[in-house]
Amino acid sequence: MLKVFIVDDEAPAREELRYLLEQFTEVSVIGEASSGEEALDSIVQVEPDAVFLDIHLQDRDGVDVGQELLESMVKPPVIIFASAYEIHAVRAFETEAVDYIVKPFSELRLEKTMNRVRRLLRSANAPQAIETRHLEQRLQFLLQSVQVDQQPRRVPVEKNGKIMLIDPNEIVFATLEGRHASIYTGCEQYATSFSLQELESRLSPQQFFRTHRAYIVNLSKTAELVPWFKGSIHLVMQDNRKTEVPVSRNVVKELKRRLGF
Repeated sequence: MLKVFIVDDEAPAREELRYLLEQFTEVSVIGEASSGEEALDSIVQVEPDAVFLDIHLQDRDGVDVGQELLESMVKPPVIIFASAYEIHAVRAFETEAVDYIVKPFSELRLEKTMNRVRRLLRSANAPQAIETRHLEQRLQFLLQSVQVDQQPRRVPVEKNGKIMLIDPNEIVFATLEGRHASIYTGCEQYATSFSLQELESRLSPQQFFRTHRAYIVNLSKTAELVPWFKGSIHLVMQDNRKTEVPVSRNVVKELKRRLGF
């Protein structure tokens, strides 16, 4: 039986991955952690064969956690990093990770990962003993597969005491309300546990744009530009309220370029 441990600070993401992993008859999920420190303590105790480790953790950098596991354990687990973006793949492979997968996970992609883990565990080589000369070849292969598999990451939001996952394509804009970001779709408003900066890091930079210190907009959901005071502008969004979002003067030029004029 292949013993697997999951590390992710988002409960819905852990639940989704646990469900997918439990579809494999030879896999047993023996534990979960929601932070880097919790993961380091628990993994040393339960000694899993493999760890799915999110790169974006609230308290620690996931790559650093993976490196610490490889250096501190006599028999370190196979490390599989997970993230919303492929830009972290180079750093992940510097720790000699076995794989790097992009959220949301697909069953087919996860099956490839598990097959890779099984092959490695059957071999005589531990993860940290993989020859350095193979690193470049593995990295190139990984970056190609990540680009193919990448999809918009679903965003956990809260409404009426429930946590839901929404497609980023549904987001019209987000704004800072208090300490956390609120997300607005065409006809709904959702609370989140993210700061606006954290939310921005989870959204595609090709699709979303920070117009103001307190606003992020979905560029595909803009309706019109309205001239405003002293060279600034407002964006009219495609929600049912036709919300006007402020655009700081220092980003007007870049916004117009991104919108194609």
